[in-house]
Amino acid sequence: MTINPMIAKAVDSLFLRLGQPAEHNGKTVPILVFAPDEMGEVGFANTISPTTLIRVRVSDAPDLAVGDTFECGGATYRIMSDPRREQHRLVWRAEVSCD
Repeated sequence: MTINPMIAKAVDSLFLRLGQPAEHNGKTVPILVFAPDEMGEVGFANTISPTTLIRVRVSDAPDLAVGDTFECGGATYRIMSDPRREQHRLVWRAEVSCD
């Protein structure tokens, strides 16, 4: 799959403008932090549970894995499940816990 340079430039611009600086493996990288409610089902009842997600550029963390941490603004985010790359394979999306 070839990467469209315009999309790569847009992703870089997004992270540089909106990203929060975080320490990861000894270097500072920009991350985006989201806290959406996740819908689930238990029997016949719907449940809503809070989650925390981060997005980080693949170029900043090429080997992202469960257990990796990001320290940002006094909080430590630990990857809880296997990270997934988004559509253009430029950004990781991962569920995290906040310590």
